[in-house]
Amino acid sequence: MINVLFNIALLLAMSVFFATYPFKNLKKLTSHRILAGLVIGMIGILVMLSPFVLFEGVVFDSRTILLVVSGMIFGWLPTTIASISMAIYRIYTGGAGVLPGLATIISSASIGILWHNRRYKTVLEEKQGLGIEFYLVGVVTHIVMLLCMLLMPASVRMQVISSMSFTILVFYPLGTYLLSLLLFGQAHRIQAIANLEKSERLFKMMFEQAPIGMSLTDLKTGAIENVNHSYLAMLGYSKEEMLEKTWSEISHPEDIEYSRSITKSMAMGNHGPFNFDKRFIRKDGTILWANLSLAVFTTSDMEKDESLCMTVDITDRKMYEQKILYASNHDALTGLYNRVHFEAYVRDLNVKEHPSVTVAFGDVNGLRILNEAFGREEGDRLLRRIAQILQKGLKREDYVSRVGGDEFALILFDRTEEEASALLSSLMTEISSLEMMGSVKPSMSFGVSRLLQEKDTINEAIKQAEKDVATRKLVDSPQLRGQAVYAIINTLHEKNKREESHSRRVSELCEKLAKAYGMGTMAAAEMRLVGLLHDIGKIAIHESILNKEGKLTRDEWKEMQRHSEIGYRILNSVEDMASLAHYALAHHERFDGKGYPKGLLAEAIPLQARIITIADSYDAMTANRSYRQAVSTDEAAREIKRCAGTQFDPELAKIFVSEVLKLNWDEL
Repeated sequence: MINVLFNIALLLAMSVFFATYPFKNLKKLTSHRILAGLVIGMIGILVMLSPFVLFEGVVFDSRTILLVVSGMIFGWLPTTIASISMAIYRIYTGGAGVLPGLATIISSASIGILWHNRRYKTVLEEKQGLGIEFYLVGVVTHIVMLLCMLLMPASVRMQVISSMSFTILVFYPLGTYLLSLLLFGQAHRIQAIANLEKSERLFKMMFEQAPIGMSLTDLKTGAIENVNHSYLAMLGYSKEEMLEKTWSEISHPEDIEYSRSITKSMAMGNHGPFNFDKRFIRKDGTILWANLSLAVFTTSDMEKDESLCMTVDITDRKMYEQKILYASNHDALTGLYNRVHFEAYVRDLNVKEHPSVTVAFGDVNGLRILNEAFGREEGDRLLRRIAQILQKGLKREDYVSRVGGDEFALILFDRTEEEASALLSSLMTEISSLEMMGSVKPSMSFGVSRLLQEKDTINEAIKQAEKDVATRKLVDSPQLRGQAVYAIINTLHEKNKREESHSRRVSELCEKLAKAYGMGTMAAAEMRLVGLLHDIGKIAIHESILNKEGKLTRDEWKEMQRHSEIGYRILNSVEDMASLAHYALAHHERFDGKGYPKGLLAEAIPLQARIITIADSYDAMTANRSYRQAVSTDEAAREIKRCAGTQFDPELAKIFVSEVLKLNWDEL
C-alpha cells in the first residue's frame, strides 16, 4: 500500500507541469494538443516505472488516475495519444497482468473522454467548488478498474481482487479527486485570464471604433489618459493635443463648475453612473453640446481609478430645442416676446425690486383696413417696423411683447410719470411718421397705468392699461379709420389715374341719377360719396391686372372680382361708412341674378348698388380703354336699354337715359 501511495504522490508531483503550462489557452492549436498527449504519455510511463508489484507480472500504479483526469481535462486526442503510449509500454513489460492492464487503460481513458464531452464546458463555466463530482468519477473509474481484474488468470484472480480492493476503491478515487482539483483549478484560472483578455480586446475595439466619443481620465490627477477617434472628430483636436490638455481647458466657462463637482463626487467614492449635458469649445471656437455618461473604471491592475466617459454630440438636438423654445416664447413675425411669454413674465415679476413700474398697452389703429387694402404682407411689414421702433426706444431692463394681432404690451421700470409719458409720445410720433404705399400714415393708441410699489398689483395695472387703450380707441379709431379710407382711395388714384377719373365720373353720375329718381339731398350726397369709393377694393388688386392691355384671363378676372368684397371689408371697418360697404359689395350684381359676388336678384340688390351699376357701366362704355375705343352716348344708352331687366334695373335704366342723359327712351 505504501508503494501505491508513493506512486500516486509521484503522479501528483509530476502533474504540477499541467498546472503551469496553459494547454487550454492554446486549445485551437493541434500541435499543442499532440504535445500534451505525448507529455501525458511520458508521465504515465514514468509512474509505471515505479509500480507496486503484487506478483510477478502483476503490477499496480496510478496510470488510471492520470488517464481519467486527462480525458476529463484534455479530451480525446491527447488522452488517446497518452493511452497508446502507456499501452505499448505495458505490453512491453509483459506478465500475467497485461490484459487487465490494457483494459484499465482503455476504460479509464474512455470514462474521462465521455465525461469531457458531456460535462467539461458546464463545469468550467461554473464557480469552482468542492468538486464532489470529481470524486464520484474516480469511484466509477476504479470500480470499473476492479472489474477489469476479472481478466486476471484464474489462479491469481481472487487473490488480486482481495488484496487490492480497499486500495483501489479508497485511495485511487481520492487521488483522482486531488488531481482533478489541481488541474481544474488551473483550467479555471486559464479560462478567467482568457475571458479577461477577451474583454480587454473587446473593450479596446469598442473604445476605438465606437461611433460615440469615449475617454478615460485619471480621477486622481485629472489627466486625460485616452480619447477615441469619434471624440477627436467632435472636438477637432488631434490625439496628441488632447492628451496635453485638461477638460477644463475645452469646457464652456459656465459648465466648468458643475463638471468639477461630478469629478469630485466620483473621487470621493461615488462610482455613478452620472448623466448630464454640457458644452465644449471646439478647436475652431464653435460650441459643441454633448450628453455625457460617466462611471468609475478601475484598471485591471487595481492600481488606480479612471472615469470612463461616453459622449454623444447633441448639438443639433439642442439647437432644435432652442428653436422650439424661442418659437414658443417669441412672436414669429416681429421677433418680440409673445403672449405666452408675457403672461409668464408677469407671473414671475417682482415689482418690489423697482421704485415704479409703468404698464402700457398699444394698439395699431386700422390695421385690419390696411391689411385689406394693401395685403397682409404690407400689414406684416408695418408690424415689424413698429416692433423695431418700440425695441429701439426702450431701456435694456424694459420689456415689450406682442400680445395680439395689433396689440403690444410695454412694461417700463424706474421712470417718472413724465418720462414714461414723453417716451410713449415719442414712440407714437415716430410710428406716425411711417408710410404705407407712399401715402397712408399708420398710428398707434396707448393705454397707460402706473404702478407704485405700495399700490395695487401688476395684474390690476395691466387691466387698467387695457381699459385705457380701449377707451382711447373709441375716440381715436373712427376718425383714424376714416382718414385711412380716404388715404387708401387717394393711394389708388395716385397709382392709377384712370381709376381716379372713372371714380369721379361715376360719383357725379350716381348723384344725378339719385336726384332724378327722387332721392333727397342727403341721400344724393351719400350716392356721390359711394360712387367715389365703390372701387376702393381695387387697391388690393395687382397693378399688372388693373393696367393690363387687352382682355383679362380667367384667373385674372377671378382676381379682379375680389375687389367688391375687399371694398366691403375696408368700408365696413369704419362705423360711419358701414352702410356704404353693402352698396360697394353689390355694385356688380345683375338684376337677373347672374352677377357677383352673391348672385342677388332684382329688389334683393340694394337700390344704391343698382344705381352704381348703371353709372359704372355707362362710364366704362363711354371711356377709352387700351383694348377698345369708347362708344358714343347714344350707343351706350341703347346698350343700357337693351340690358334693362337683365343687367340693369329697368326703372332706373329708363330714368338714367331720359333724365340724366336727356335722350328719348322710345326712339333708341
